[in-house]
Amino acid sequence: MDATKLEYLLALAVRAAQTPAGLLLDYFSDLALSVEHKGDGSPVSIADREAETAIRNVLQDDPVAAGFDVLGEEFGEKGSKTRYRWLIDPIDGTRSFVNRISLFGTIVALEDREAAKVLIGVIHLPMLNLTYSAAQGLGCVCNGTAVSVSREAELETSIIATGDIAQFASAGCEEMFRQLAGVCPYLRGYTDCFGHTLVIKGSVGAMVDPALNPWDAMATQVLVEEAGGTVVTRPSRVENKIDALFGAPKLVERLVSLLHF
Repeated sequence: MDATKLEYLLALAVRAAQTPAGLLLDYFSDLALSVEHKGDGSPVSIADREAETAIRNVLQDDPVAAGFDVLGEEFGEKGSKTRYRWLIDPIDGTRSFVNRISLFGTIVALEDREAAKVLIGVIHLPMLNLTYSAAQGLGCVCNGTAVSVSREAELETSIIATGDIAQFASAGCEEMFRQLAGVCPYLRGYTDCFGHTLVIKGSVGAMVDPALNPWDAMATQVLVEEAGGTVVTRPSRVENKIDALFGAPKLVERLVSLLHF
């Protein structure tokens, strides 16, 4: 894909990720919001569905991207197995959202399935009014300002983030969590895409996040790499999910060795 088209699609992805912000802010303040639970126990609400619909409409109405497949958390996959595929998570951190915790976000990514790589990644944090965006070869920015991962190299002095302990348990990685707790004195639970953005801008040195869906992880891959970081993934013990380790290159190298990741 040429640079001009990539820049155009990056701008489209940013617009799509920001589109449902208003309705999410409204639902966030709605104390009567009804919450259901999926088969895996994770929460979901009408806000998730309306936000994904709004994002899909932006992407599918665009003349350049109209023919791309779309895979979203709430409505699954639509398309005919085209080379390029959008991935959407309308509310990453729904558990935070329904509990009135501001640290949730909207994720949009563009995957090149033929080349097996992610071209574009966007994470928008509506309550914080922050948009992280990147495209392959174009760098990574937050609200238009370039960001980069930490230069930290020592686990003993770096903040290391993790997903919820429930994720480690579901992926059979409890021992890995114990190892982290034993070696990293500044281990903190900055979960979901909010934690990912802390790594992207260098506030947190690295993150270990098991049992992720594709729409949770693909945007982060290009965002971290374009911010100068390293991403390592492996198939999770949870079917169709992956375990991810990402952040400052030297920290990731040490964590891969420590955790046999």
